[in-house]
Amino acid sequence: MSRILYFCPDFPQPSGGIKTLYRHAQTLVGMGFDAWIVHQKRPFQVTWHGYEAPTLWLSERPRFTPQDVLVIPEVMPQVMQQTARFSGERLVIALSWSPTYWNLPAGQTWPSYGIHRVITKSQLIEAYLRWSMGIEATLISEYVTPDRYFYSAEVKRPKISYLTRKERSAAWLHQVLVARGEPFTSFDWMPLRELSEDEYARHLRETAVYITTNMQEGMNSSVLEAMACGCLVVGYSGVGGNVYMEPEGATQNCILVENGNVPALGQRLERVLRVLAADPEAYADVVRSGLETARRYQNPAAEADSLRAVFSPLVVSES
Repeated sequence: MSRILYFCPDFPQPSGGIKTLYRHAQTLVGMGFDAWIVHQKRPFQVTWHGYEAPTLWLSERPRFTPQDVLVIPEVMPQVMQQTARFSGERLVIALSWSPTYWNLPAGQTWPSYGIHRVITKSQLIEAYLRWSMGIEATLISEYVTPDRYFYSAEVKRPKISYLTRKERSAAWLHQVLVARGEPFTSFDWMPLRELSEDEYARHLRETAVYITTNMQEGMNSSVLEAMACGCLVVGYSGVGGNVYMEPEGATQNCILVENGNVPALGQRLERVLRVLAADPEAYADVVRSGLETARRYQNPAAEADSLRAVFSPLVVSES
């Protein structure tokens, strides 16, 4: 049978993109496909996310055959270049719309390297690729596991969480507001960094307010995870989050601020926290809408079915 080989950067810190690559590989193995993760140097692997898949390392010079299907993240254009003469199938998995991550030489696109198949989780990226590269992408369903990301009223407390890996303005706003004393010092502020997936999810389940400040996101999956845990989401859409983030009306599920407008975010966050300190249930309807939004992305069969639809026509079965 053909192997499905997901190339993956040797990046040790928690990353939504790497989690997706491992989860895809594990899901495909569970469906009977011969799927692997391909890292650069043995014995590198990441385990913080809890997903498992067979692993190959390029440092051991594995042999690829024309029957193999190579899946290359958009952040690894060098692999696209190096495999340009590969006679088997190659796909790009595009999880970000930002050209910064694509890092292509001027005037070149993925079709320049013979790549004409792309999978993505984001409708925004799908449309952007059609416009920028003239290439069609296939949508793979997003999945937020309900085993980790769920609402539990019993563990909720006055806690504010935020990420720091890509962007640190939430940490700066934390300092500004805490310096003002009450009511901001009555909240427990938690930067989410260097955590296992289980620890990360536990903190979200305890969190009342999740601040999102990443400005260039595909699906902005961390927001869906926060919504699934019953957090009030305050911050930026990252552009890609506009697919499901509703800032107003009967279906409002977040407090949305213009991307990159840190002064506006600080002032809005101050108002939200003052309101919550006076009435912890003030945004209960917004949180409930967030829970409903997240539930749409918690069907494992949808992700599995979309992966099967992509790879079944590409793999060669043993006779």
